[in-house]
This record gives sequence, structure tokens and C-alpha cells, in this order.
Amino acid sequence: MRRVAIWMVLAAAAMGGRASAQIVGGDRFSRSVKPTSTINRLMPEGAESVAVPEYFSVAERALAQVRAGQYRRAIYTVHGQPGAEAKVALARGRAHAALGEFDAAMAALDGAEGVDVLLERSRVLAGVGRIGEAAEAAGRAVAAGPEDLRARFEVGRVAELRGDLAGARAAYAWFVRPERNFVELWPKQQDRLVGSGEEAVALGRALHRHATLEGKYRDNAGLNNVILSIFVRAYDVIDKGNPAAHVAAAEYLAGHDDPEQAGAELKLALTVNPRMPEALERLGLLFVDGFNFEGAEAVVVSLRELDPKSIRAELLNARLLLRQRRANLAGPVLRDVLTRQPGNVEAMGLLAAVHALLLEEDRAKAVLAEVDKIAPDNAAAYFEVAEQLGAMRQYPRAEAMYKVAIERAPWWNQPRNSLGLLYTQSGDETAARAVLEEARVLDPFNLRATNYLRLLDRLDGMARVTSEHFEVRFDAKKDPIIGPMMLEYMEAVHADLSAIFEHTPAVKTLIEVFPTHAQFSVRTTGTPWIGTVGASTGRVIAMVAPRDSADTLGAYNWAQVLRHEYAHTVTLSATENRIPHWMTEGLAVYAEQAPLQWAWVPLLYRSVNKGELFTMDRLTWGFVRPKKPTDRTLAYAQSFWMCRYLVDTYGKEAMLRLLAAFKAGRNEAQAFTEVVGRTPEQFHGEFVRWAKREVSKWGYDAASVARYDELRGRGEKLIETKDFPAAVEVWEQIRSLRPVDPLPRQRLAGLYLTAAVNDKLKARENLAALHAVEIKDNRYAKRLTRLSAELSDPAAAVRYAREATWINPYDLGAHKLLLEQAEKAGDAALAEIQRKRITTLELLEKAATEGL
Repeated sequence: MRRVAIWMVLAAAAMGGRASAQIVGGDRFSRSVKPTSTINRLMPEGAESVAVPEYFSVAERALAQVRAGQYRRAIYTVHGQPGAEAKVALARGRAHAALGEFDAAMAALDGAEGVDVLLERSRVLAGVGRIGEAAEAAGRAVAAGPEDLRARFEVGRVAELRGDLAGARAAYAWFVRPERNFVELWPKQQDRLVGSGEEAVALGRALHRHATLEGKYRDNAGLNNVILSIFVRAYDVIDKGNPAAHVAAAEYLAGHDDPEQAGAELKLALTVNPRMPEALERLGLLFVDGFNFEGAEAVVVSLRELDPKSIRAELLNARLLLRQRRANLAGPVLRDVLTRQPGNVEAMGLLAAVHALLLEEDRAKAVLAEVDKIAPDNAAAYFEVAEQLGAMRQYPRAEAMYKVAIERAPWWNQPRNSLGLLYTQSGDETAARAVLEEARVLDPFNLRATNYLRLLDRLDGMARVTSEHFEVRFDAKKDPIIGPMMLEYMEAVHADLSAIFEHTPAVKTLIEVFPTHAQFSVRTTGTPWIGTVGASTGRVIAMVAPRDSADTLGAYNWAQVLRHEYAHTVTLSATENRIPHWMTEGLAVYAEQAPLQWAWVPLLYRSVNKGELFTMDRLTWGFVRPKKPTDRTLAYAQSFWMCRYLVDTYGKEAMLRLLAAFKAGRNEAQAFTEVVGRTPEQFHGEFVRWAKREVSKWGYDAASVARYDELRGRGEKLIETKDFPAAVEVWEQIRSLRPVDPLPRQRLAGLYLTAAVNDKLKARENLAALHAVEIKDNRYAKRLTRLSAELSDPAAAVRYAREATWINPYDLGAHKLLLEQAEKAGDAALAEIQRKRITTLELLEKAATEGL
């Protein structure tokens, strides 16, 4: 059952992207797991043993079973075999170690000798945190086999675990010694240099670590291909399907920010051994990094089923909880790990991150001080803290930790790479370029760093217009009118949005408009696809050009989108990026000051009446990890509604106090209890009751549906017979019966414009209701412009004409209409602006027509 679950999440996983950190909740992320039954623990796995040649010895058959993940079967296979035989000891030791049975593993290995046995001892000891004993075993392995590549690598690996970088460098330098430099020899003599898949894996990993610690990637453009070719030869030629080689390749690729290829390698490893702890752990890390929480949870459960005391599982679980912004729950998990392995530096780094996220700075410093006692030059723990703070957009605090990691490990590319990405997200492109250039020198093959440097090149080439509060960057050739239009709009609405939240960001907001959707996506996530047109990372708002093109998502109401995104900027600034995701989304929709979207109505009605609204602890994941096609839409609609309910019921002051509470580090439960006097569950219960009352007025109950159908039939027939006055009466009844339905508004707008009725004010009222929720089509806005002009309302005519250009800024007719209304209203400044924009658009159209 568990293998099926892992493959389901593997098949569904999206390995290639990252998003900004979010929140998840619910008891399915609990650490409690149903224990595997005793009988299942004692019986061999699977109906059939892995197939092996007839000439295999009993021990070789058992080792093949271990390689396939049939650990319990392997133990049964060698039952009664002499423990002094190295292969028997290896089979028993590896099988017991995979199952978390440390004492049994060590007992099996204690009974035999040889390099293979010593290496397995080192791996088992290191796995349970006994690093000193592991180092001793690795040293004995080298003494027993001075030319053994695996032993040489193991010495370096364990030295790194101890924080002994000098010892690690010395161990890895053996692989590139002048008399036998494996980097130089491999391309021509690879068929002679290694005798087994295990040796090839050790060689590839050793060369990678040597290149990393000594900065050799900068001097050898071909080194990347050499190392990858070693892993490929290991699993493709020397030892077909070797799962350890696939895992080593995955680890290497993930370290170069290529999660898609890393995931492909892990899939191949798990095809051979679906229960391989190292492959499962690496897969879980990819899932956590890619926000695939269901997949990560499945991996945690699988690791626990394999080994109920698995440290790997608990560390992965802690990372999962941190990714879900549940630092308060990650803390106990990590403290439990440290009770069992007091010197586990990874756990200590994550625990320091927990304290930092909870604003417990003294505790964070105390944990890092303990790390420094164990390993004075340690950079990894500081990097862990920086990564978690960066994921929560705690930019200045993350920056400080990244700098410590860089100072302590100048050879390590990842802290520089992450710091460069942080600078990019926070809008400091100059600092980002400097750091990313350094990162690229250290590792020319990192995909995300390369993508971001290309992005910075594009940003440098953009045109810029600035004002007091904003800077807009845009492509002057493809989108010459966008920058000035956006700047003009944003300064006009800035005071309004700042007043809503009683906060103004301390620094100028950067708005970047990209000519293609792929470039926008790289700006937002570091990868070339994200399914939206606008995004805020705090100070920076990125948008796709609102232009009909094969490279964009088409024209859209960029003004409404900008208003939404700037609301994010303001609420993130007001809370120092600590606001729950669902609330920043809900408040951003609230700040749009637009009516409930028509498309949301049936979804909300059904969800309210069927009890399908998200609970508060799951609401954010409707945005981030939707399980149904409607989840993301429902998350937006519900978040908006909850924020509206909050303000309408408890007042704007309650909303502002909640923002202040989040800034002070309160979690949702603390903030709502302090400010609203309700737990989140109680608040949600109140909201649901309110929502039921709201939807009861919408005319979707059975009696209203029957009445609606009857009236609609009558109204449509009256239109067909051209009895327009009578039709108006019927459609007004329908509008009152179902106030959130666009159809009666559409019918009434047309009816009021007929000569038989001729009520232009009523027509405008209905057209305005339709226009208020329209973000893709400017026909309503243009008709409202003309209607307002006919009603001698020049201010309204100008307003609607301007909004028509917002919905489609490349509609030349809309701009000409705005010019006409500006001239009629006597607005000479606006008229002059429009003449220039019309000239620009005409030149663009001419160039497009002539194929320039």
C-alpha cells in the first residue's frame, strides 16, 4: 500500500518550481503513525523474492534482496549462515540498518572483517550520530585497503560530518594527486579506473566534494560533465540500475538547483528499491522544497514504517512543518531528535531557525553557540536559519545569516546563490548581481542562478519611470505606454490604499512589467511558468504585459491587478511579512473595492450549503496546493469574504490590530484570541453562520430557482414579442430575486436603452454593475462612456473611458474615445497625453502590420 502511495505522489509531483512559503494545517500532518504490526515486522516483504542467477551464493542472493529493499527477506535468507563471512555480515548489517535496528546491525558487522565490513560500520555509526567511531572505522578501512576508492571517500565524508574541513580536503585531494588524477584520467580511461558501481559512486562524490571545497568548478568547465558521466556509467554500464548511483546523481543535480532532473534520477532509484532510505529522504526534500506536502508526508510515513525511530523521517518532518509555517510544531520534533542524537548539527540548525521564526532571538543564538562548540567553523547551521528566514521573507535577518555562512564557508556556493536570490526578491538588483556573479564563478552550472542573472540583464535593459512612491520598469520597444500609465495610476490610488491599512511602505515600490509570461515567471519563482499575471514579493511587484500576444496571457485590467498586488505590498510591509497568506490575499481582494465576482457566486453557494468551505488552517493551501480545479478560486473568494466579515463585524480597527499582532510575532490563534476575542475555530464558525445567511438571499434555493425559471421564461418571451416595458417589469423581479446573477443586469441594460423604455440612467446603472466585475472585456466601459456623454456627465464619461484603456491598454479605439471625452471635458493635460499615446499606438500597429 505504501509503495503505491509513493508512486502516486511521484507521478503527480511537480519537481521544477518553488513558490513562496505558505501555511498548511490539519491533523494529517501529525507525527503519530499507526505502528506496523508485529507479524508484518517479522515476515519477509513481498510475495516473491528478487530474481537472481542460479549461481549466486546464499549471501549474494541476500545482498540482491537488500538492494531491492527486501530487508526482512534478506535477513531470513542468511539465517543460519556463518556470521564471519563478509558478505553474510554485510547482508545482515545493511538490512538491519535500513530497518533502524542498530544493535543488530552492529552485532552482524562485529563478527566479520574486511574493507566492506569496516565501511558499512562507518556508515551505520555515522547514521546514528556516533561520528568519532565512524571516523575510526573509516580510517581502518583505508588502512586495510589503501587504494579503495570507497574507503578514501568515506574518510572525507565523515570528516565533513565532524566539521573537520581540513581533514576532508586532505582525504578528497587523494583523488586528484599528480600521479593519478582521476579528473584527467576519466575521459580516456574510465573502463579501467573503477571495478564496481560502488567505487564509481564514491569516485563521483569525492570529485564533487573536492571541487566544491577547493573551488575547482570555476577553473574547469568540463568538470560537471565528468562527474555526471561517472554516475551515469555506474548505473548504465558497470552496474545496471545501481540505485545508489541514481541517488548520488540526484543529490548532485539538486545541489545545482535542477530539481526536475534530480526527481527523474530518484524515480529510477526507487524503481529498483522502493524502500531505499536515502532515495526516500532525498525525494522528501524535493517535495518539501517544491511545496508538495502530500508527497512529503507520504515519504515521512514510509520512512517511519521502514524504521519507526527514523531520524531521517523526523528531520524531514521538521522541514515539512517549517515549510508550512508551523515552527511551533517543528520545535518539539527537533528537540526529540536532539534528545536521541545530542550532537546532530542539522537538527540544531533547524531548531535555531524555529526560535528565529518565533522571534526567540536569545534561544536561537544559544543553539548556534552550542553548534559552534561542536564545530567552530560550521556554516550549515547558519545557512539553515537563513533559508527558513528567507522563505518567510524576513529579508534583513536572513541576509545576516547568509553572510555568516558565506564568511565561514567561502567555498560553498549555495549561501551565495540563495543570498543573491533573496536580494532579487527584495528588489536590490545591484547587490543581487554582485553575489550571483560570485556564485556563478563558484558553480557555473547552477540553473536558478543562471536564470536570475539573465533576468537581471533584462531588468538592466528596461526603461524606467519614477515618482515619489513608485518606480515602473518596462520594455520600451514592446510596451512603451505601459510604464507611464501605471505610474500615473499608482500615484493616484496610493493614498487610498495606504489609508485602508493605515500604513505606507518605507521604501519605493518597484513595479516590473515583463514583455513575456516566461520572463515574468522567472522573476517570480526562478522557473519559466507560473499560472498568473501578477505577483508581489514584498517591495517588488512583477507583472506580465497586459497585451494580446502568443507570449503573454492576453489583455487584462492591469489597474485592478496592480491595486491587488500593491495591497499585498502594504500588508506585507505592515506586518514585516508575517501576515497569514490567506489574509493577505483576502485583504488584497477587499482592497480592490470591487463587487463579488459573478463566477464566485455558484461556487460559494455550493460550498457553504454542502459544508465544503475551507477551515482556517487549510485555507492557505487552497492557493498553494489545490486538490480540485475549483480550490484556488474558492480560496480567493472565501478569503475575501472572511476579511469582509471581519471588518463589517468587528470593525476596521480589529483588522489593523490583527496586522499589528502578526508583526509582533503572534500566530493566528494568539492574534485572533487577543484581538477578536475568538479562537480561529470560533471565528470560522461565526463566519460560516454569516455566510449561510448571505447565500440564503441569493435566490438559489429550490423555491427561488423554480420562480426564477418561470420568470425568466416569461421575460425572454416578452423580449421576443418586443413588449419591452412589460419585459422590464419581469426582469426587475428577476434581479431582485437573484441579485448576484449577471443575466438580469444584461437584459435590463439592453431593455432600458430601447426606444420604448428609454431610461438611460437605469441602463447605466445596470451596465455599471456588469462593468464593475469585468477584467478582460472593455465593451461595458466604452458603452458607459458614450452613455455618460449622452447624459451630459463628462466626469463619468472620462472615468469610464479611462477604465476602458485600463482593461485593454492596446485598444486604439479606447484611447481615441478617452481623447474625445477629455477634449469635451476641457481637460487639456489629459488630451495632450492621449494624443501622444495614440501616436505611439499607431506606430506600434504600423510596425506590426509591416512585420518590423
